[in-house]
Amino acid sequence: MTAEKPEPRKRRQFTPRERAEAVKIVRSSKKSVRQVAEELGIKEKTLGQWVTLANARDIDPDGSLSPSARAEIRELRKKVARLERDLEFEKKAKAFFREFDQRGNAL
Repeated sequence: MTAEKPEPRKRRQFTPRERAEAVKIVRSSKKSVRQVAEELGIKEKTLGQWVTLANARDIDPDGSLSPSARAEIRELRKKVARLERDLEFEKKAKAFFREFDQRGNAL
């Protein structure tokens, strides 16, 4: 009785173009990495790594910045994104209360 080993699964290979397209979808949509990965049939961790690498390349394409400078840029980008979300929320809240006041409803 010999136990047959199942054939090892082949790893999927993705071209640089496919990787770039997947990263572009993540960046341009409001969807999470997890959602995009599920839609494309890619492991979430893999797609997350592609996005992280693409972000690093965008910050320092030629690798001339120091690690601390790259980290500072990353933190500033996070801060800008957070502030943009806050501003968008504030705009929606103002519109909501403006409409509420125009209807003659008091708080």
